[in-house]
Amino acid sequence: MAAQVVLILGAGANVGAKTAEVFAKNGYKVALATRTITHHKDNTRDLVIQADFADPSSIKSVFDEVKAKIGTPNVIVYNAAAANFNPDPFAHTVSSFAANLAVNTTSVYAAAKEAVAGFETLPSDTNKTFIFTGNFLPFMPMPSLLLDLGVGKSATAHLIQGLATVYAEKGFNFYFGDERKADGTPANYEISGENHANFYLELASKKEQRPWNASFVGSKYVDFTKK
Repeated sequence: MAAQVVLILGAGANVGAKTAEVFAKNGYKVALATRTITHHKDNTRDLVIQADFADPSSIKSVFDEVKAKIGTPNVIVYNAAAANFNPDPFAHTVSSFAANLAVNTTSVYAAAKEAVAGFETLPSDTNKTFIFTGNFLPFMPMPSLLLDLGVGKSATAHLIQGLATVYAEKGFNFYFGDERKADGTPANYEISGENHANFYLELASKKEQRPWNASFVGSKYVDFTKK
């Protein structure tokens, strides 16, 4: 089996940092791509790359560097996000809306394209997983506050669903991670990096595609579509 390599795109101090820690403890080589690298210098990271997710054309070079330095990633976690918090849907400029859409959707498309190209080169016995850190917005819109983020998350949910269907037979798994409270309401400001990390590790351990809409409570999958 090839070396296990996880690439985390958007490595913030909560979900990104904890995911890196948990995967490193479970034998993965860890590559981080982040806007700022000053707080990513401990021994759970094998490679840290500075990246701008508002520029989708930069994604390929991130994958190329990871492949050259530590190996082709078999797990990709896209954790970057951008939003303008304003109750007026048209308070933002068109260029700002487009930049946030690039972070929330277009760069995800670019990353998924590179991920699949890499998956094609990996041994058949290697698990291959792409996880997008989503949230409740595609299912419970908040247009009066988070219009741009909701548009991006919703578009990417559609992308993940489509890719999970297209690539299921090849064993390339795609997930939209969505942490909830036990009653199904959004985790919001109680989002747990540890819960995400443990759940993502569980998803990465699965050979076959599980439900693409990967809602979870604690670190366990819960299907809220039937509740």
